[in-house]
Amino acid sequence: MNLQQLEYFKVIASTKNFTTASNLLSVTQPALSKAIAKLEEELDVSLFARDGRNIEITHFGEVFLKYADAALNEVQRGKEKLQEMKRCKDCVISIASTYCLGATFIPFLISNFLSNSLQTKFNLNNQSREEILKDLKYSRINFGFFDSLKEMEAYPEIEAVLVQKEAYVLIVPKNHPLASQEEVTLEALKEENFIAYKGTSQDETISYEEIMGYTPRIIAEPNEGSILAGLVAAGAGIAIILNTPIINTNKISVVKIKDDLDYKKIYIGWNKHVLLSEHQNLFKEYVLKLGRENDVLENKNIN
Repeated sequence: MNLQQLEYFKVIASTKNFTTASNLLSVTQPALSKAIAKLEEELDVSLFARDGRNIEITHFGEVFLKYADAALNEVQRGKEKLQEMKRCKDCVISIASTYCLGATFIPFLISNFLSNSLQTKFNLNNQSREEILKDLKYSRINFGFFDSLKEMEAYPEIEAVLVQKEAYVLIVPKNHPLASQEEVTLEALKEENFIAYKGTSQDETISYEEIMGYTPRIIAEPNEGSILAGLVAAGAGIAIILNTPIINTNKISVVKIKDDLDYKKIYIGWNKHVLLSEHQNLFKEYVLKLGRENDVLENKNIN
């Protein structure tokens, strides 16, 4: 017994005519008759009573029709459910980013994208760059965001593109003498107390020694950006951070640094051997367009 036989049986029961049923089903009448004969043989009952060209469904047939209808309906529901699941899967974008980028860059990136693509759903995770690269390699995520291309030669299947550069700025309390200045030199900060962000990995920790050329007086090393900002707002010290939209300028003043400091680079990476869905491709193109608009697009396809 198969679904085709059940479908044939249902149409014949409805039309009560083999010729009409064969036309509706686009099969020959002999093939239709043979299929029903095999079904009756398997069930060991007559489903139809034949009187020349006229046929009537038997009592056995009426009973079996209820179950055949239910079976066909369940199969159709199953097919529709699979299509729904497929559509939902196509709308999901899985992203992993380093902890710093996950707290600063990613929220605004996704918010802006969703303003034009509300059907998209995101699965988000923060982890180390090494974990991101491994997850991209084994297709556990669609896209990764990180700030360094170290060890990329070990992942030839991953394509990485520079999409943004973020500058470093100085943040000070509103009542600090430097709060009214537009820019400041690092040399002028030697006597200040500093709050230093201590990231979950070496790549995310800002090295004041490397940036400033000397070792400043560091009085606290929080591992969360909100704590760092709170300490600065309270007047405990000042800090050098990335210039991101999350800075609350109601309690903190942002001062440009006159010295020529390097930028924080942000890359998007994906596995170039994995076929992306329509929504995933739209997101990738959106991010790459952002890079082009920022005039920093830099292809880092490692072969």
